Amino acid sequence: MSTGKRSIVRNERTGHIVGEDIEDATGLWGSFKGLMFRKSIPDGYGLVFRPARGIHTNFMRFPIDLIYFDKANRVTKVRPAMKPWRWDFTNAAGVIEMNPGSAARTDVQPGDLLRFEEEA
Repeated sequence: MSTGKRSIVRNERTGHIVGEDIEDATGLWGSFKGLMFRKSIPDGYGLVFRPARGIHTNFMRFPIDLIYFDKANRVTKVRPAMKPWRWDFTNAAGVIEMNPGSAARTDVQPGDLLRFEEEA
């Protein structure tokens, strides 16, 4: 697992916590590996890639939700339950990869503002 900065991410519109353990992918290896080869991830966990020019789910064992955001942390796109062996090309400032259903469960919509609160 990466050792990147960890945050709690809150949706400003709803007040819901999108994830309580959101980790930044760090370094070349952390950014390349991402969630590949993991059997699962805990609910509330997410991995952030900055920038997000293209996301793939090659070698993944489960689908993931993708929450894209711009430089102001405003959600630009939500792609729910992207299956393994798929590609999604974009030019976002960042993306959070989470368990499928995470975005719907926390009512994340395009236009929402995400607040990243660093863990102590």
